[in-house]
Amino acid sequence: MTKTTWKECRNYTLTKRPSWQKSGRKSAILYSGKFTEFHHWNFDPHKITYRLMLEDCHELKAQGLANASLNRYVSAVSTVLSFCQKNQLLSQDWTIPRFERYNEAETRNDRDAFTANEVAQMISYARNTLANDDLGDIILFAVLTGMRQGEILKLTNDCIDIDQRSITVRNAKAKRGESRYVGIHESLLPILTKRMANNKFGLTFGDDWLNDDQMRSWWHKCLRHLGKPVGEGSPWKFHGLRHTCGTLLIQSGLNIVEVATHMGHSSTRVTERYLHANDKDLAKRANSIDFAYV
Repeated sequence: MTKTTWKECRNYTLTKRPSWQKSGRKSAILYSGKFTEFHHWNFDPHKITYRLMLEDCHELKAQGLANASLNRYVSAVSTVLSFCQKNQLLSQDWTIPRFERYNEAETRNDRDAFTANEVAQMISYARNTLANDDLGDIILFAVLTGMRQGEILKLTNDCIDIDQRSITVRNAKAKRGESRYVGIHESLLPILTKRMANNKFGLTFGDDWLNDDQMRSWWHKCLRHLGKPVGEGSPWKFHGLRHTCGTLLIQSGLNIVEVATHMGHSSTRVTERYLHANDKDLAKRANSIDFAYV
């Protein structure tokens, strides 16, 4: 079977599925389009997994979407997959994953965002009790940049411009694989300067053994220190540090466009045109966070 792309599947469903020709068309275009924003037109639908969809929904929730909207997103992607498999566009041997559905009766809350005090406790615990400066640096960096765990562990020295106080985040998820730019908070300057000078593997924070499993082990220790639950059912994920950054930026008085630019949210693609023209404001935006730990 010739490889089928997401674009072909999505367009085929929009064209052929009866319910997507009528009242449900607007919603179908909106939510299936969000998948395209997160990934790209040439994405192989067979690579869509439960975990990938869960990460997408976490990002959408961080953007402010309610559980009902998350369910519409999941439903749109599921509909494309099932309809196209039924019509022989996708492999008949492939089992479509069962995706998470959200309780629409629940009101949105910020349980997965940490308070500044909780972040300070985790950093202190990492550095002083665990004697793990790597973890302490990563937590502080995540809160002050809003970068995802994978983005942090893959960050290379050549993506950091100390003079301009900016970081180039390559292959950012919410930008269809394009780069985005994040300002450097002044509290991070000594950390980055030291790490860039002592780096042996080309990675600013990662190395040849630090991976998701090791980070998960470290992270669970911090959560237990705070008295929070760990495991798959826990809302307290490392991604919550990204939510914390967004919350702190809002609390600092930045408007929603500035915050969306800093976070790289795909829902504000129209603001991307101002990014390069305002590179000098990157550090200003980053330093608007009032976080007194170091």
